Amino acid sequence: MAMAATMDANSDTDYGPMLNVLVWLLISVSGLFLFTRLYLKNCQHRGLWWDDWILLASWIALAAAGGLIAYVISLGYGKRRIPFPNIPFFGLPVNILSTLTIICNLWGKTSFGVTLLRIPVRWMRICVWTILTTLTLTLTTSVLLVWVECGFSKLPGNRCVPVDVSIRYNVFSCGKGCRVRTKLEKRADFETSRQHTRRSWMWCWLFCLGSTCLASR
Repeated sequence: MAMAATMDANSDTDYGPMLNVLVWLLISVSGLFLFTRLYLKNCQHRGLWWDDWILLASWIALAAAGGLIAYVISLGYGKRRIPFPNIPFFGLPVNILSTLTIICNLWGKTSFGVTLLRIPVRWMRICVWTILTTLTLTLTTSVLLVWVECGFSKLPGNRCVPVDVSIRYNVFSCGKGCRVRTKLEKRADFETSRQHTRRSWMWCWLFCLGSTCLASR
């Protein structure tokens, strides 16, 4: 405990390089999975569909956000004390970074939802479209709040949204995003299990029919 307190009290502590390594490590791992998926589809001559292109756009936004994280780290982000002359340069990059992060989150979930639209079940498609519409409206509001909250960027005439309102709404939108992902996964699992059950009953019925035909001979 004493060592931890000593480390926290050290003004020279800089977590920026560690954060930069972790961010680009995760971006690289996600890119590996994404481009493996695209490569396998190309090898199978299946072509890319809308969900693939949306997911690729989401990863590009994620990589752009990683670049902005590296930029703000170069300004002193990650240190206990950010150099005072660099503080005015944080406003616009941080707003763009927040916007790209929200867009990346939205497009990633949209890609998964578009994948579920391939399932030829009417009620399933209605549920997916409803979920995607509400999620898009929720996260679009989050993007808007990034630019109108009281901070580095303000509306003309010094009108702005209080920071605590923005924080509470973003907590709500994050919870909404998690619930949406869970709902989409449950829909996919339910439909997959139902299709599997239908397939099992079909094979059982064919087996019984074939056994009956053989027995009648």
